[in-house]
Amino acid sequence: MDARRLGRTTRLVALAVVGGVTCLVLVPVAINAATGGSALPVLGPHARWLWPALVALSALTACLAAWDRLRALLLRRRPAHPANRRAALDRVERFVRARVDGSLAEQLRLKLGVVPRVGPRLPARLRHPLVVLGEPGAGKTTSLLELAEALLARAALDPVRPIPVVVDLAGWRRDDDFGVWLLDVLARRYRIAPRVGRAWLRERNLVLLFDGLDELAPADRVECLAWITALNVPQVVLCTASDEHEHLPRRTVVRVEPLSRTVVQELIAACAPRLDGLHDELEKNPDLWDELRTPLAFGLLALAYRAGRAEYRGVLDTYLVESAARGAVRPERTVRALRFLARIARRKHDLLARSRLPARHVWLDFVGPEVVWRLFRRTAPGALAGAATASCFVAGVRLGLVAAGVVAVAAVLVPRSSFRVTRGDPSRGNLWAATGFAAGAVVTGGVAALGALLGAQVARSPAAVGYGVVVVVALLVGYGVTRDRYWAVVCALVPAGVMVVTGPSPELLSGLGVGLGSGAVVGAFIGGLREVWRGVRVGPVTGLRWLPAAGAVGVGLAALAGAGVRPAEWGAVTGLLVGLAVTPIVDRPWHPVAELLARPLALDELPLRRKAVLASARDRVLLVDEHRFPHDLVRDHLAGCDAAELAATVERRRGELRPSGSGPTA
Repeated sequence: MDARRLGRTTRLVALAVVGGVTCLVLVPVAINAATGGSALPVLGPHARWLWPALVALSALTACLAAWDRLRALLLRRRPAHPANRRAALDRVERFVRARVDGSLAEQLRLKLGVVPRVGPRLPARLRHPLVVLGEPGAGKTTSLLELAEALLARAALDPVRPIPVVVDLAGWRRDDDFGVWLLDVLARRYRIAPRVGRAWLRERNLVLLFDGLDELAPADRVECLAWITALNVPQVVLCTASDEHEHLPRRTVVRVEPLSRTVVQELIAACAPRLDGLHDELEKNPDLWDELRTPLAFGLLALAYRAGRAEYRGVLDTYLVESAARGAVRPERTVRALRFLARIARRKHDLLARSRLPARHVWLDFVGPEVVWRLFRRTAPGALAGAATASCFVAGVRLGLVAAGVVAVAAVLVPRSSFRVTRGDPSRGNLWAATGFAAGAVVTGGVAALGALLGAQVARSPAAVGYGVVVVVALLVGYGVTRDRYWAVVCALVPAGVMVVTGPSPELLSGLGVGLGSGAVVGAFIGGLREVWRGVRVGPVTGLRWLPAAGAVGVGLAALAGAGVRPAEWGAVTGLLVGLAVTPIVDRPWHPVAELLARPLALDELPLRRKAVLASARDRVLLVDEHRFPHDLVRDHLAGCDAAELAATVERRRGELRPSGSGPTA
């Protein structure tokens, strides 16, 4: 047993002993003594040491339990400590191994038993920056990962050798300080603290393996290379398909050559008979040789042909159609979801197919006009109608039909809430309208009922408390609406004058609670809708003038529930009007509300059962490595495809693969 394992075992034994004595012996004795009992007779004269011993052993138990975390925190501040190097090597190795295991080349090896050649082996001794040059899909990233594995093996055996780290340049932005960004990447990906990373860069203890330069704009590439040169680190490897590397003052260039026909024929022969269809296609279509120049192209076509004959329609389209046609999820759902996720990944400059939506500004302009029409011309009006109905129903049951009628009439003052959009299919919007109505009714009705309950509880307090609550709320609401102190005082005098006659009655305070709750919900909802609407860049039009009709439905339901006209309801009406006046105050851009309301817009592209779609795509190797696109070429092709046309092709191909079809079976 080495010293580290022995020390850890000793600490665990000590923690068990000290913690057991503290929790099972000292704590019960101390509780007994603190509650009036006597200490154990066996303690004798040592009873006075009970509390100091409890404090000391408790502190010792806490220190032993937090030892590893405290030790790691202290070690992070010592760049030269060997533990930092060991931890960094372990994390880099796990990252590189995960990338290799999830790569398209590894998937090809698992399914076909071969891996296309990816070019020359990169040198492990780096005296000057090394540039790996090759066209997209030539295998530059695979070569980079192979070099990282070789450098990791050397660094594990020799503590003097630098640690390799793989960094994706696609995440860098021109406005970012490159040094700060690089340290942040090392901290997030490998948990190398900025202080340690800065020291290791200064002492040249890192080999920087940069990938994804082609993901940057041409002007950004030149500036990025200038930043890399300014680091003054000789152990740099850079993968690129462009000529911007000429800006590096001193460099070594390694070119990854395209696949030759001989290599392709050898690979096809090694996979016989699974790729016989590809061999036949090459004989019928000699122009296909021009596309099989890279390991990526060969791998995509090989995956498409692995289950039998395939219809060739270009490398990327053949791969997408054949893989999606053999999946379990509906083709249109798969294609639309993958296109949506590919667009998000392209905008985020990465290859990740996200199962959770990012902020709405990343994806909101990807949604189609049909779903926008359903949300803003069906769901939103339905939700407001549900809110009006529920508010009037709660007001009628709690306060009487006159108060409910006042709420129905006040619904005409709801701010602009209808939007100009291209008209869609009305039959497809009924479910959305019903869903919006139910959601608006439940949320607004629940909040209004809670407000009424709280108002009734305040009414049970001393009269001075009720007076103070109503006056302060009216003053704040009046100032929020008018932004004028004198008008705010006037607004506060109205309910104060009413309370001179009625007092802070339960009806007035309940009405205030109902009004505040309903007004706050409606105002926040409309403010969130407007914030979402700015993202789809279409202007609003006039408000909904038929909301009082929805309120009348709520009044009728309240009458059916037994509500009647109560005498002297003007206290309740006053409270309702003061509370409802909060609506224009709350009607402002609420980013959390806007994010919540924007989510339904993505459902046409990314369904609720999105994990099942992603799992099916991963099973068909449309995604690799924990839901990543195989290459940026695949991602960009998906992002720009016609989803309806591609889905129709996939559906037709799936029909041919069924036993009842006229074509070959899968």
